[in-house]
Amino acid sequence: MKKTSINDIARHLGVSKTLVSFVLNGRAKEFRIGDDIAARVLEVAREMNYQPNRIAQGLRTGKTKTIGLIIADIANPFFGKLGREIEQEAALHDYHVIFCSSDENPEKSRAQIAMLQQSQVDGYIISPPINSEEQIRLLAKGRIPFVLIDRYFPEIESDYIVVDNYDAAYKATSHLLAQGRRRIANITMNLNLVNMNERTEGYKQALLGHSIAVDENLIKVLPFSHDNKDVTKAIQELLGSTDGRKADAILFSTSKIGVMGIECISALGLKIPDDVAVVSFDNADAYKICVSPVTVVGQPLQEIGKTAVQIIMDKIEHPRNPARFQHIKLNTELIVRKSCGS
Repeated sequence: MKKTSINDIARHLGVSKTLVSFVLNGRAKEFRIGDDIAARVLEVAREMNYQPNRIAQGLRTGKTKTIGLIIADIANPFFGKLGREIEQEAALHDYHVIFCSSDENPEKSRAQIAMLQQSQVDGYIISPPINSEEQIRLLAKGRIPFVLIDRYFPEIESDYIVVDNYDAAYKATSHLLAQGRRRIANITMNLNLVNMNERTEGYKQALLGHSIAVDENLIKVLPFSHDNKDVTKAIQELLGSTDGRKADAILFSTSKIGVMGIECISALGLKIPDDVAVVSFDNADAYKICVSPVTVVGQPLQEIGKTAVQIIMDKIEHPRNPARFQHIKLNTELIVRKSCGS
């Protein structure tokens, strides 16, 4: 089926293709094209299912109306939901989103940034993997619009949107302590990630604030490429002890780890919260339908997505403005359910 062109619309209406081009590129008022004819052009474009060529459009206008989104791990429900929020917000600005998942791999992230540059995206929203500092520095040096989400590099000046991870973990751990739990474990990922480090620090300070010494044996740090075997090993070490030193509660630092962990707890024949209480970061859908629905640290995904798009749109539309870096830290919500014995 032949793709509808600007020429097809112009012939159908009996007007010039230049007029049609101005209307479709949002420049009708600039060239004093009447509202009636502009509305008619848009109506016919919809009827004929006109789909603009974003690359060609970018050559004419300097913008492709696309944003490159590089998330850390598409298998993590948190990033899947966040990507949807970003896509929906971008659509309100008539922008499309090109999705990439770095899988926490800096080399993959490097290749994806290069691919997106070839696609002439107007800006980037990035959840950067560890060891990708140089990639971010190059974007900043090239004055390319970008904003970081979920994590950032403290030594690099940039716009970023994160949650208060320290406070969130502190409150989650304090809630477990309030339920009478004293041997609270933390299963997390590589602590070189600023968000994971802050969550672990919040967990530790909550224990110390309640006069409970931090037991490093109760902290399990998984590799980026963790799978069920890694999580199972951590759970067995935490809950298989027979010397009275096993954990009576677990704080999962991501929902990907948490879902695997709860499956493992069930496979061991243990019950939540009778045998072990559970809290997890991120409000995964699976947590609501567990036998004991899971207490979670809910992150404001809609606000993160909306704010990220608003920042990148401002940088795209006003590229000559002096750098005004925005460092946004949002609050989380502890959503209490049965998994803590509350």
